[in-house]
Amino acid sequence: MVKRKNTPAAAILVVFALFLATACGGNAPSHNAKTTPNDSSEKRGEEFVAEFLKRDAAPFRKLRVRFTVTTEDEPAEIYELDVWRKQTADSTITLSQIVRPVDEAGATLSIENAGQKTSVITYAAARNEFRETDTNKMFIGGLTAGELLGEWYKFTYRFVGEKEANGRKVFEVEGALKDGFSSSISKMSVLFRADDYVPAELHLFDVGGREIRTYRMTAFNDDPVHPYATRTEVDNPIRKAKIVVDVLSRELPATIDDATFTREKLKELAKK
Repeated sequence: MVKRKNTPAAAILVVFALFLATACGGNAPSHNAKTTPNDSSEKRGEEFVAEFLKRDAAPFRKLRVRFTVTTEDEPAEIYELDVWRKQTADSTITLSQIVRPVDEAGATLSIENAGQKTSVITYAAARNEFRETDTNKMFIGGLTAGELLGEWYKFTYRFVGEKEANGRKVFEVEGALKDGFSSSISKMSVLFRADDYVPAELHLFDVGGREIRTYRMTAFNDDPVHPYATRTEVDNPIRKAKIVVDVLSRELPATIDDATFTREKLKELAKK
């Protein structure tokens, strides 16, 4: 029998919840992404990012997601989560719960408010206390909550050019960390699909120019209103880890009970 790596459920939830709460998409200003050749590369880059965030935004969202994590010296670990998200122009609140494997327990509540640090909350039943986690902390596979969250606001952007990726036209946008902001990522390169602005690839670099993470979206749901990636494959050469994210289902309900996004609900789920 292969012994399973002991990965705290709370740490897994922090990472996975933030991966699905796409950087407070509703907080981005609304721009028309149709640009002219006379527009500056900086203006076009900022508009491509804003257009993606605008299209990704939805008042309510419910998902079932599966994560498969493989490292060089460990067997694959598979987790499934239910995720509920509530989004306004100024905030995004996400509740995540591990549903498989059934012997794992835990839930996470992440709160993103425009202009404020993200609050990631878990409940420790054994101590009857709530805990907050730093988004710069590394979790499973060596990924940080901050990079999975996106934290698009920390970077300035410029349009690099058009190219092809997997037979589709994409817009390449480069992001550089703003002065005064802290991140393990100094620079990023994003390929947005030209027809719907869904990211097809993200390449993340440290201050020395080394590529520390690669995100490749390899399957998509081409819904005309809310297209999204259904499979994302993440390479982490620093930790020699691979993470595959599959969106098993995604709903955009008209509403979700406000009680879902509370510490009381978090406490209730953590005890199950």
